[in-house]
Amino acid sequence: MLVFVIPLKSQQVAKSWKNVSQLFERCLRSICEQTDTNFRVVVVCHEKPEIKFNHPHVNYVEVDFPIPERNILQQRQDKGKKIIKGLMYARHFSPTHVMIVDADDCLSGRIAEFTNQHPNVNGWYLNKGYVYQEKSAFIYYRKSHFHSWCGTCNILKFDTCNLPSQDDEYPEDLVNLYIAHKKLPEFMIQKGLVIEELPFIGAVYIIGNGENIYQKGFSSIHNENKNKIFFLLKEALKFRPINSSIRKEFGVYQLS
Repeated sequence: MLVFVIPLKSQQVAKSWKNVSQLFERCLRSICEQTDTNFRVVVVCHEKPEIKFNHPHVNYVEVDFPIPERNILQQRQDKGKKIIKGLMYARHFSPTHVMIVDADDCLSGRIAEFTNQHPNVNGWYLNKGYVYQEKSAFIYYRKSHFHSWCGTCNILKFDTCNLPSQDDEYPEDLVNLYIAHKKLPEFMIQKGLVIEELPFIGAVYIIGNGENIYQKGFSSIHNENKNKIFFLLKEALKFRPINSSIRKEFGVYQLS
């Protein structure tokens, strides 16, 4: 079984709780459209979001952590603690694998089926994926290093997760590990556990929605190397219309 763990920010630090709830509901609907129903979702939050969608495989874990200030450092620490809390709660389901999902991203409906077919693999990282800016008619194909951009990028065998022995322990080094998503594959290698590249596009990184901890927009993609015209032309070819096939597989729909 695969368990998805979603850390959700507090209403008290959201710019718009309605927006956070809508983004989360789309994320949750996307996850629950898996082709293999043998999965669970653990949502770790201060307050339950205001959504209309319910699913029997979704579990909410409410925490009473101190509310973080509206700065990146404290919000990242809050996110890391919620991830650890969710991973520890996942023990209830005896999962083979776990996947950490940002509360505003969307997933391929093939993730659970693929993972459950390979119970002995140490895990996978998402080297390629889509990037979608809210309300855009286009989607960007990131064909490499997607995991260095998006937090929804690692699937880990559960028994390789380095978790504290006590439910209420949140060691700083462990918190920092789980919020440094792009470093998780390196950490696994250091433990002698190589994780593989997921062989298909697994996620859509949602940007420019007003609630990202890091506010990245499509313009920043071009600005990474704005002095090289060839680079810009090559990157422009990676933008494609967001079609019905992509919307169906990843559950991407326009928010009201």
